[in-house]
Amino acid sequence: MLCAVILALLLSGGNGHERSGSRYGFYRQMGGGTGGVAGAGGTRRVFGGAAADLGEFPAACVLLDRYWAARCSGAVVSPRWALTAAHCVSPRVAYVKYNARRPAAPDGDVAPVLYLYRHPGYRVVQEDEGRGMDVTVLHHDVGLVRTRHDMKLNAAPPRDPLVVMREYNPVDLHDKEVQVFGFGRTEGSALGEELFAVKLRLVPCERGSWFHCVCGVSRSAGSGAAAGVCSGDSGGPVVWRGAQVGVTSMGPLECAVRAAPAPSAASVFTALYSYAALVNATIHDTDAELQMRMISLARALCPHKAFLLLQLVVAAGLRSYNLPSGVCLIL
Repeated sequence: MLCAVILALLLSGGNGHERSGSRYGFYRQMGGGTGGVAGAGGTRRVFGGAAADLGEFPAACVLLDRYWAARCSGAVVSPRWALTAAHCVSPRVAYVKYNARRPAAPDGDVAPVLYLYRHPGYRVVQEDEGRGMDVTVLHHDVGLVRTRHDMKLNAAPPRDPLVVMREYNPVDLHDKEVQVFGFGRTEGSALGEELFAVKLRLVPCERGSWFHCVCGVSRSAGSGAAAGVCSGDSGGPVVWRGAQVGVTSMGPLECAVRAAPAPSAASVFTALYSYAALVNATIHDTDAELQMRMISLARALCPHKAFLLLQLVVAAGLRSYNLPSGVCLIL
């Protein structure tokens, strides 16, 4: 009898969230999109969420590539720094757009990227355990983006985000409700990416091999209503009582298609509490033993080449893009 109980616990993932039957993946890889505007399609969507006002979390920002397409979400945590997921940190990231609800809208501000950092121990393993490819190992999915000039938010956070991330450990917030922000689409949206939010209940994750991760499920999972985050929301802030406590890492592969995920399907977040010292050491350039590793140095084109970008913006129907003076196009 004891052997049967032990076997059942092993198959259910131990103390983690009950297996939903979902497989997991990184949002920017879902649907085979390239990350460009044409590749975004209908897979970039929040399910069970709603449009959010920027005033709900003014630090929310979006990472853009050199074609101005949204790559990932993030949060401004310091005048020249944005916090995101490690898997979002790529040489393709060229700009940080902030003070705006829509990445493609002319309002808001844009800062070109200078450096990209990710946790030195970042690791991911994707393998087929008999049901198709799945993320079986995820370690240290935390990254930083440093911009060339200061980012001044229209509304300053009530408390320093670099301080409050040390105060709340999402692992201890079991069954508490958090709000998750991201620049994705709802399942019915036809207007492109904009800031959305969804409220989820925190539960332990089903895999112990996802380091410092906590999962979020629909508050009404028992009623058959699914909720979570999807493509475009990677790296977005997970907020508890106004403080960012995590970043969005991944979610169920079903969110990449029109079919709704199972009500018990979980979204996976990396908790910031364990990385607060590392994030602060990297930003403040201290002599701490462990800092994030710089993976890329952005290269700027000559200013006259920005004229081509402006032509493309005009051709897209935008009157202006509110570029700060002296900003160069990032290669």
